Amino acid sequence: MADMEKEMVSAEERVARANRVTWLSVWVNVVLTAAKFVAGVVGHSAAMVADAAHSASDFATDFAVLVGMRLAGKPQDGDHPYGHGKYETVAAAVVGVALCGVGVAIAAHAVGALWVWLARGELPARPGLIALWAGLLSIVVKEWLYQATVRVARQTANDAVLANAWHHRSDALSSVATSAGAGAGAVLGGAWALLDPLAALAVGLVLVKIAWDIVRDAIDKLAEQGMTEAENARILELAHGVPGLSEPHHLRSRRVGSVAVIELHFRVDPGMTVRESHAIASRVEAALRGAFGADAIVTIHVEPWKEAEGKQS
Repeated sequence: MADMEKEMVSAEERVARANRVTWLSVWVNVVLTAAKFVAGVVGHSAAMVADAAHSASDFATDFAVLVGMRLAGKPQDGDHPYGHGKYETVAAAVVGVALCGVGVAIAAHAVGALWVWLARGELPARPGLIALWAGLLSIVVKEWLYQATVRVARQTANDAVLANAWHHRSDALSSVATSAGAGAGAVLGGAWALLDPLAALAVGLVLVKIAWDIVRDAIDKLAEQGMTEAENARILELAHGVPGLSEPHHLRSRRVGSVAVIELHFRVDPGMTVRESHAIASRVEAALRGAFGADAIVTIHVEPWKEAEGKQS
């Protein structure tokens, strides 16, 4: 899905889109954090106060993305010949670690509340309806923010923004748990208030799983993981479509942030002039940049056909 939605945009536009949606997130989080905190205090809902703290934690990830994109947007230089795209991957890892911390904290808080009930028979305090309404508002707003952020992330193939989008959804899921507990406790009272910690425990475990996927993907990319099988097959298909060459081989590919780095060997007629073989290599480079972005780094190595074998297609 991400590949289908990805657009060919300039590096400047890519950074601009990421910054716009992240600053939108900052201001939304300011309003939500304040609203949840007031609702939690007025409605006597410890779960809603904790949810407000979760929204406040989004500030850290928002600014991690902004800093990561600022560094990743720097052009290539002598010290970074492949660009600064890995700062974007590092930012995604930071968001993943933060998300894991939120998931563990939510789960631990839920386990603590359940333990108090099991050990002492004490039920959570009955919250006011204002906590329920604040939770429902948070679900709608954070899911909308998730959709806006994930759309930009997929269009620009931005790992850091995608990780931040999942942080927004984690806030929405957290508010689902909070709303369930606050609503049941406010309307029904009694043991129904236990729905809050039970739902929160489930949400916390889901967040840890999402965080692990984000961090694992970031580590793979920092460790020079190659591009996908489908992408490599597309590279070879494009090379085969250029007349005058044969036997594309020794393909190596990876990404530095969103930038594709491709190395490829192929064979040509040994009787060709250097100018002719260079023209073929240039056509291959153009085809690959057309498919993987104008900023793709393509390295071509041209070899002659083996005399004993002759031309092979």
